[in-house]
Amino acid sequence: MDLDAIFRLMERAEQSAFIKVDVQQGDLHIILERGSVSLSATAVITEQPKQNELAQPEEKDTVRSPISGVFYLSKEPGAAPFVQTGSTVNKGDTLCIIEAMKTMNEIRAPRGGIITAILAADGATLAAGDALFLLREGN
Repeated sequence: MDLDAIFRLMERAEQSAFIKVDVQQGDLHIILERGSVSLSATAVITEQPKQNELAQPEEKDTVRSPISGVFYLSKEPGAAPFVQTGSTVNKGDTLCIIEAMKTMNEIRAPRGGIITAILAADGATLAAGDALFLLREGN
């Protein structure tokens, strides 16, 4: 397997929902694994949404990651999270940080509303387009 094939495999794995890809070809053994998810006290802040909310959330209520990177709910370890389930946010409020290429990117609320679910775990590695939050209209 040449280097280009490995890079193509990495790109395809990043675009998929898989967390771990394990490939063995002869003596070559490649394991691609997204960052490990560690739950801290700040990560265990989500309430379980009602089953009907999970089953059919409207796309307009879903805040998605604009970039691939590592998801953080707070500015630094031990700090209060930017939002929690039930938080009321205004358009432009910081919801989370996604670290990509050693740059901390603040992800802001596209509109005002109420955070009804946090869909990503603190410290998780995400792909562009992954769902981060459910944001219901309201105040």
